Amino acid sequence: MSAFVYLDVSLHLKTIPREPILPVFLKGGIITSLEEVFGEIGGCTTVDVLKFNPETLKVILRVPKEDYVKVRTALTLIATFQGIPCRFHVNCASPLLLSLVRCEDF
Repeated sequence: MSAFVYLDVSLHLKTIPREPILPVFLKGGIITSLEEVFGEIGGCTTVDVLKFNPETLKVILRVPKEDYVKVRTALTLIATFQGIPCRFHVNCASPLLLSLVRCEDF
């Protein structure tokens, strides 16, 4: 079995930002949410952005299997991104990256 869980996630923003969204800022927002919810030690996990589409605001994340619940919780609790009200929606989650192909519309 895989040591990772792959997530197909959509970012829904209330307004369109002036600046383009970069994957590094997206990852930073997720890490910040993990630290706010679980503390500095509890939020210490690896989140990898494998693919990001700035037009559709869809992202494929890879997280360790043991941290999946924490990351999913942190995504649920994010209410703003770069000062803009938002929400994250997990479209699909799977231990196999290939299974996300059917969910993907990059």
